[in-house]
Amino acid sequence: MRIQSIFTTIAVTACTAALAAAPALASGSPHFIENLTKVTDTDLSSVTVAFKEAGLESGAIETITVTAHLDATYQCVNRGGHNPDDPKKTVISGDYSKSGEFKAARNGNVIGSLTVTAPAPTTVLDCPNGQKAVHTVSTWSNISVTDEDTQATITAPGTFSFGKPVD
Repeated sequence: MRIQSIFTTIAVTACTAALAAAPALASGSPHFIENLTKVTDTDLSSVTVAFKEAGLESGAIETITVTAHLDATYQCVNRGGHNPDDPKKTVISGDYSKSGEFKAARNGNVIGSLTVTAPAPTTVLDCPNGQKAVHTVSTWSNISVTDEDTQATITAPGTFSFGKPVD
């Protein structure tokens, strides 16, 4: 009887351990779907990236971040929409990002989008009276999507340029 009791205890412990591990195994391998990760809307001051991540546990809350490199030109423009004789401009270069929390559906997928925005012109350039700061040129590159919880990541191909300098 004592041996049977020991075997029963071992069997119950093994079953409990297997059941506890099952949810972790069910989540699969988190990854972004390449053909569903796209730059869907771009303009001078922002870039929007749509994405789909699969292989997550149903109901999981994921923190996803879109990061993009921006090279941008800001200029002072007069009331006539021209660059004055003494042009004032600033060029910035840096990485900007936007994060959000997304809940995985029952099938373990997250579908969403995030928009990364350039700094406002008035925060970059201080213009003299009678002129206003204007964001005139942007080039967005090295755009990536990362799940901060699973470390899954993907890079969106391409460079996106907009605008032209004011004369």
